[in-house]
Amino acid sequence: MNPPPARRSLEESPVADPGWRSRAEIPDLRGALHDRITGLSAYQLHVDELRRRSAEGRLGIVTLEFPNFGALETTHGWEIGDRILSRVASILGELKGSELPNNALIALEGVCGSSFLVFISEGRASRAATLDDLAAAGGRIAGRIHSLDEIEGWLKSGALDFSIGYAMVSASSVVRFERRLAQAIREARAMTLRASDRMQREREDELRDILRRATVRTYYQPIVDMELGTIMGYEALTRGPENTRLEVPEALFSCSESAHLSGELDALCRTEAVRNARGFESTHKLFVNALPEALRSPGFSRDRLEVALAEATLEPRNLVLEITERCAIDDLEEFCRELSGIRRRGFLVAIDDVGTGYSSLHSITEVQPDFLKIDISLIKNVHRSLIKQHLVESLLQVGAGIGARVIAEGIESEEEHRALRACGVRYGQGFYFAPPAPAFRPLLGRRGGCA
Repeated sequence: MNPPPARRSLEESPVADPGWRSRAEIPDLRGALHDRITGLSAYQLHVDELRRRSAEGRLGIVTLEFPNFGALETTHGWEIGDRILSRVASILGELKGSELPNNALIALEGVCGSSFLVFISEGRASRAATLDDLAAAGGRIAGRIHSLDEIEGWLKSGALDFSIGYAMVSASSVVRFERRLAQAIREARAMTLRASDRMQREREDELRDILRRATVRTYYQPIVDMELGTIMGYEALTRGPENTRLEVPEALFSCSESAHLSGELDALCRTEAVRNARGFESTHKLFVNALPEALRSPGFSRDRLEVALAEATLEPRNLVLEITERCAIDDLEEFCRELSGIRRRGFLVAIDDVGTGYSSLHSITEVQPDFLKIDISLIKNVHRSLIKQHLVESLLQVGAGIGARVIAEGIESEEEHRALRACGVRYGQGFYFAPPAPAFRPLLGRRGGCA
């Protein structure tokens, strides 16, 4: 029987041998681990340097995570995502030598990822880093991220969150350094996930309190007859309680989706929009948003909405229910049947965000809305795009074919206004005429007149 082969020492192992890769492979490896958006490399490229630092003293990790970054990029596009990550990487680099030690090493958890790693081996007074040093460094990073103009709006809206975690790389002579490093990264990232979960729970509790106390606020933005220069109606827009984390609409509705409370929030917004419309002129239309599933609810118009209409001395014919094109309608035939019952009670219907989302010309013709609202993405810089102008003209033809009035949303400039009038659009909405306000404000100056 042959004796078992002699065990190689770790030093003799080809895996541990730094020369096991050919020189030609090294540039390829560096390129594969380099992220061109942030200018940073994945931490794996720095393992040798981190091993050396760990051998000389203590090594700590601070992680900066953006838990909902994927959702933001899906909603707003990769260009926004790239811009945010690039700016964050730049700021972390600028913090070296001031808020972070000079020798802090900044890397990514992985190429094309949104998890930043800051390796710190030096604490105050040039001594070895401690957990307190890591916590302090994390606090300074958080403060700087909060102050970034480029992402302040995203943070305030709740579309973007971030959290900080930290951990020390354990000292051991028997466990491979790479495994100790990976374990420390997992521990630091677990801390960020716990913090993210805690923030989400707090927001959901805040939302439930808003629903219980009905503390949403309603703003109204004019919808203008640009041919006559008069107000045709107003769209009701909801805000959360002032000076709270859910004040911004994006944060409020994003939280309701994650908490599975969209239906409850949708009903509350609609009811409060009507209840707060006291003094609304009987010749105007009040546009309120409605989720497709809400319209299919058997008690849709017989609940608080009818009470609110009576309080505001309004009738169903004053109310236009906006169905967003961004929401999928699973059973169009059933949806149209429910919609017919709502219309028989006098309510009008609009399809919002036309030009985006799931709806097609087929669904528009099946629903037969009273209004089509063209999405801001087609209106922005419409004066510079013949393609957008042709699309707007096509939607006007669709509207004429089904007897629907067409409204252009998001008009912000005189140039957009003139281009839309030249296309034949009669109704418009946007900051060019007036921003949303808690009261039914008039138009700005003489805007909205004939062009």
